This record gives sequence, structure tokens and C-alpha cells, in this order.
Amino acid sequence: MVKRLLTHPRILTDTGRPLDGVDAILVDDGRIAALGSRHDLRAAHPGVPELALPGAVLVPGFHDAHIHSGNVARGLASFDLRAADTLQDALDVLRAHLDAHPGDGWVTGGRWDSNRWPTGVPTRHDLDAVCADRPLALPSLDGHSIWLNTLALELAGIDRSTPDPVGGDIARESDGATPAGVLRETAVDPVRELSEREQDAALPELLLRAQAHLHSLGLTRLTDLDEQPTREAFEALRADDRLRIRVHKGTPMPDLERAIAEGRRTGAGDRWITEGPVKLFSDGALGSHSAHMHADFADDPGNRGIEVMTVEQIADHVARANAAGLAVATHAIGDEANRRVLDAYERNVALTRERGLRNRIEHAQHLIHEDLRRFAPLGVVASLQPLHCTTDFELAGRRIGERRLANYAWRSFLDSGAILAFGSDAPIEPADVLAGIRAAVTRQRADGAPAGGFEPEERLTAGEALAAYTSGAALAAGLEGSAGRVAIGCDADFVALGADPTTVDPAEIAGIAIAGTIVDGEVVFAPGG
Repeated sequence: MVKRLLTHPRILTDTGRPLDGVDAILVDDGRIAALGSRHDLRAAHPGVPELALPGAVLVPGFHDAHIHSGNVARGLASFDLRAADTLQDALDVLRAHLDAHPGDGWVTGGRWDSNRWPTGVPTRHDLDAVCADRPLALPSLDGHSIWLNTLALELAGIDRSTPDPVGGDIARESDGATPAGVLRETAVDPVRELSEREQDAALPELLLRAQAHLHSLGLTRLTDLDEQPTREAFEALRADDRLRIRVHKGTPMPDLERAIAEGRRTGAGDRWITEGPVKLFSDGALGSHSAHMHADFADDPGNRGIEVMTVEQIADHVARANAAGLAVATHAIGDEANRRVLDAYERNVALTRERGLRNRIEHAQHLIHEDLRRFAPLGVVASLQPLHCTTDFELAGRRIGERRLANYAWRSFLDSGAILAFGSDAPIEPADVLAGIRAAVTRQRADGAPAGGFEPEERLTAGEALAAYTSGAALAAGLEGSAGRVAIGCDADFVALGADPTTVDPAEIAGIAIAGTIVDGEVVFAPGG
């Protein structure tokens, strides 16, 4: 690539501070080669092509620290049940989709939330009434449950004799044996593999569409935590020279031995795809009553969630992965899950440090305060998703009740010295970074609820939230030397914004326009382009 001079009158660092005396960036081979005034850089590099970038401010490109890109891509080609306020609303959307897309293959859209439905958790019979001759497998909003019709259960080989798997369960009918149509946690895995297999061949093209969508949101890098088909699809796009978003690609736990055999090492790779962490699961989610809690759910006495992996299993996997040069990212939402993951990491802390790795906890939503303070000394990254807070604060109140926990405790993490990285968990939440920054600053939904913000003492400044989506995400990935900042040697990835998120009314941050997205020094998104 030839050199290029990018100019903008107001360039901000990862924390939202203006770079004094800098209104030009020299790009050479996709990296920042020099920073300075346009006058000086133009004089030093005559004849270099120049591009004036739009918008009110230019900031480092956004990095989603936790995304499921394959599922985002599949979702763009499917239907969405998030807006369904009742079971009947959901069935009506499904029926309309089936009418518009006839066929005989698996149907996999969804993102339903039965916590909002007066009728509660749905059943296979509800789906059978709409469609009995095509297998339906509809994931819940949190992705930790799946709703099936009878045919899908049969194709997956799940019947009254099928035992609950370790770390998961099969909802049963009143006889205590017949599958009712909803699976949770590890019980979901075989069905998900079956239902997504048909789409794998089309995944590169679906990801190309998703790439354009993510560019329109200012995203230039992803820490992707999807499965092997998504890895292969990204690699296919790279081979065809069509990959224009950088991917820090995670490995699911079942592929750990394959990753070791192939010599994968966290941080290794090229300019487009680097190796990410190995993804483990400690528990489930609040919405499915499967987050692993130290005490009973306030709205479900006797239930403390699901322990997907024991602390011994987690510790063993961490030791195996870290010894091979692979960092670990473990999903933990409940306070008991977080404590056990920290215990497992602590057992391996000497090995982790010796290998120069950063293990992570994904979500870290609800913790006792003593455990929150363990992150920084252990070098554990807090990988959090601000929109989960503003979506779930009412649900969290019902589930947790009067227990005094650190909930979505961004300020406490930052003040404790922990590395803070922000993502979306898309498609669970939209991959909208500006909406995430607004959530981090206000701790309110778009409608302003709750007044004053949910546990407002945990709010961040816009600059701190911006850093978590840029330099913090890069630090979590071990890429701090080449990403997440406007600095010499870093990738020339930027986003031009229609307003400065650090100076506008916080309630207006989500409405700031993306004026342009730049990857490798090239404009990959422009409004109307």
C-alpha cells in the first residue's frame, strides 16, 4: 500500500483527550508512521496522497471485546423476537417468517424473552401449532436456552429417556420425563450444531454482510468468541482479500486440543486475524435462572443456578491452555461462578504470568466486593458489556433481591486497577458502541429509566468508556503495542464521529452519527456510500 496522509482538525486519544498539535496522520502500509501538523507532514512527505476525514472528531477505531460474529451474521438473515411482548406476538412473527421463506430446512431465528410474557416459558406444543413439519430451534435472548418443536427434538435424538447433560438441563412436562421443548446450557449444544450446519456453507457471505453492518457502527476490530465454522469463514474472506475488519479469534473449549495440536498461541497471527483466548463456561445467565449464585434466586427459592464446570475442571483447562500459550476467557455471571473462576485462575497464576498471558472473565456481572478486588492482583481482565446492565437491571432486581453485590461494577473495577474491556455480546445486545458508551455513562435505558441511573455510583466518564472500547479491549487481547490508540506503530484504524462523545449531553451519545470508519488507512464506511 502507498503512503497516505489523513487529516482531521480534532484527533482524540483513546481516553478522549485531544492530541495537541496533531491534525495529520501519516499512514504507511496500514500503520501509523507519523503524527504531527499537516504543514510539517506535508513538507516532509511531498506528493503523498492526502485525504481529509469528515466529522467533528477522529478517535481510535472501536474494538468489540466480546462478540459472536457468526451469530450476528446469521441473525441479519433471520427474524428477531426481541420485540415480542407475548407468546402470541412471537408466534405471529414466526408464522410470517415461515410464510415468506418456505422450505424444509432448519429455522433458527429467535432471541425470545419469556420473562416478558404473561404465559411464562413456552413449550414445543406452541411451536407445533405453527409448524410441525420443519425443525424449529429458536435461541432465547441470552443465548443460554433454546426452544424447539417436536420434530427438532426428534432429529436431535432427545426423548423421555434422555438424561440431563452435565452442566445443562432439559425442561420436562408434568410427567417428569417427556421433553417440554426448552433446553438450557450444555443441553443446547448438540441442537445448535445440527441447526447451524446447513448455514455454514453460506457463512462467508453472511459475514461479509455483517462486516458492512459492523463498519457502519465504527467497529474496526472484534474479539470473536464463536465456533470453528466462524473461524473458517473469516479465513475464507481473508484468503479472498475481502476481510476488512480485524479479528482476534477465540477458540471454544471443545476445540482446545485441536488448538494446541495446531500450535495456536494467543496473539499470534497476521494483520487481519490473530489468535484469541480459549472460551470456557462456568455458569449460565440470569434470564434462564442458570447463573450460578451463592444464594437462592429471590424469585425462585431453592434454585441457585447451574454450575456448568467445577472449579477443578476450570483449573485443569486453564493449566492446559496457558501451558500451551493460550489465554483463557471464562463466562461467569453469578457471584458463585465468579468466585470459582477466580479460584481456578489463582491456582494457575504463576504459570499464567510465566507465559505472559492475560486470562479474562467474561461478563463478571454480579460479585461479592471481596472477589472484585481480586481481579487486579491476579491480572484478570474484566470483560464487560454495558448494555447488559441497562437491559437487565429490572430482571437483576427480581433475581438478586436485597443481596448487596457488586452489580455491573465498572467504576469499582476501574478504580481497583483491573483491566477493563467493553464489548456487546452481540447478537444478545446490539453491537452499538456509542449506545454502550451512553449506557456506561448514564446506567439508564434509552427511555431514561431508572431515574438517576441503576446504582449510579458505578458510572464512568465518556472518556473512560471510550478507552474500554479501544485501548482497554486491545490490552485485554494482548495487542496494546499495535492497536487501540492513535500512536506511531499502531494500526491505522479510526472512526470519525459527528460529535465529541466526551462533551455532548450523555443522553445524546447514542445518537452521534458515524461519519466514517477507516481500516488500514482506507475508508471502509461512509454514510450513503
